Amino acid sequence: MDITDAMRAVMKQYDLTEPMVRAIYSGRNRQILNCGPRTEKALVDRGIMHPVNSDLTDRGMEVLTALQVAQGTVATTPAPAREPIEGGIVTTAGTTKGSLPKHADHPDARAAIQALNNLKLAELTNHFDPEEGADVRGFMVEPRGHGRVAVYWVFAGRIRDHNGNPFKVELQIAADKLSKAGWRIESKSVFCVFAWRPISEIAEEPSTPDGWTPMPVHIHAGDLVEAKTATVNGEPKTITVRVDRTPWLVNHRTTALSDGAGLIPVFTDTLRVVDETSASPVLPTLEESAAAAKAFFATQPREVLHEEVIYTLQTRQPGGEWQHLYTPHAAKTLDEAQETIDDIKALSEPGWEYRPVEVRRTLTALPHQPAAAADVEPGSVPARKLRSGYRIRIRGEERHVWKVTFDRQARYLRVYTVPPKGENPEFWAYGMGVNDTAELIAVGPAVDITSQLVDAAH
Repeated sequence: MDITDAMRAVMKQYDLTEPMVRAIYSGRNRQILNCGPRTEKALVDRGIMHPVNSDLTDRGMEVLTALQVAQGTVATTPAPAREPIEGGIVTTAGTTKGSLPKHADHPDARAAIQALNNLKLAELTNHFDPEEGADVRGFMVEPRGHGRVAVYWVFAGRIRDHNGNPFKVELQIAADKLSKAGWRIESKSVFCVFAWRPISEIAEEPSTPDGWTPMPVHIHAGDLVEAKTATVNGEPKTITVRVDRTPWLVNHRTTALSDGAGLIPVFTDTLRVVDETSASPVLPTLEESAAAAKAFFATQPREVLHEEVIYTLQTRQPGGEWQHLYTPHAAKTLDEAQETIDDIKALSEPGWEYRPVEVRRTLTALPHQPAAAADVEPGSVPARKLRSGYRIRIRGEERHVWKVTFDRQARYLRVYTVPPKGENPEFWAYGMGVNDTAELIAVGPAVDITSQLVDAAH
C-alpha cells in the first residue's frame, strides 16, 4: 500500500502504524480484520477494533473513512466492455476474473482458466495489492512463460492463511482440475500450483526480433535429437535442438514439452561461439545435441525436501546503500516484519530507512551421479551430501546408503541403509543433522532396495 502524506497526517492524528492501516483497510464492509496479535491489541486499545467481533467499531469506520479521503481514491472511467472470447478471461470495467488484466490475452493464462472449469475465480485489477484486497477471493493465474503457469488461491486478499500456511485443500483442487485437463503438475510447490500446458496446445510462436523462428519439437527420453529447418534472416538454415545449460550458449529460447511421463525443457535455436574472439557463432552438431540430450535424460530432477518463507530486514542511512539488519529471529509474515520495523523506527535516528525482504529457504536433495569408487577420495562427508549408493562408516559400522529423507518436524535427516540380514529397511535409519558427518568409503550406483532384499533372501 502506498502511504500518502495526507494519510500520514491521519495516522499521526489517530496514532497508527502501517500494519494498523492495512488491518483497518481489510475491515471494509464490516469484515473481520486481518492482522497479527500485536496489531490486534493496539487497535482494540485505540477503540478501532471490536474486542469480540474482531471488526471495525464506529470509531474504526470513522478512521477508515478519514484514511480513504486522505488517500484521494477516485473511481476511474470504466473501460469499454469487450466481447468475451471462448475459453478466455472475462473482463469487466478494468478488472478480470482469474488473472490480472495485463495477462488477460496471454494464451497460457486463458488455457489455465479454461482448464479450471467453473471454479471460483478472483476478480483482479492490474494494481491488485494483497494487503488491500480484503474482499478478493478465488483462484488467480500468473503466466510464467513457455507454457508454464502459477495458480494461487487468494482469500481475503492473501495467498496464505493468518498463520502463514498455504491453502492446501484449494490448491489440491486446482491441481486435480489441471491434471485432468492434461497439464503436468510440478511437485513440492508450497503457496501455489506450478503447471505446464500440454504440448498439443502449444502453438508455434511468432518470429523473434532477431529473425529466429522457434519451433516446438517432440522428443522423448532416449530419442536422438533431429535436425530442424528454421528461417534465419530470411534464409532457410538447418539447426539442431540442444538440451544443455553450458555457459558458452549465447542465444537460446526455451520451450517446455511434456511427453506424458515428465517435463522436458528444450533449448531451441541455440548458437555456439567458435572462440572468444570470434563474432560469428556456429550451430552445434547433431552429435553434440544428441549427447547433451542423453546426458540430460540420465539426470534425475532435484527434489525439494523443505521450503519456507521468512522476512529479513534491510536498512540504509540517507544517501547510503541497503545493508542487512541483524535481528535475533526472522519474521514469518510481512506484518510481523513491518511491526519490527515500526519498533526500530521509534528508536532510530531521523532519515534512516528500513524495508522487509522476502527470503525463500529451500532444502534440496541433489540428484545422485553414480561414479566408480576409484574416482572418489574417501573422507568425511556432511550428511546433507549423502546419496543412494554411497558406502559409509557411521558410528563404527560400515553401511550401504539406499535413501536419505528429511524429517520436517524434527528438522533432521534420516539416512537409510541396506539391512545386513534382510530386515525391514524402514527400521535401519540413522538420525543426523544436516552438518553431521559420516566417513565415505566408496561411491557406487544408486541402490535398489527391493533387489537387495531379494538377494539377501536367497
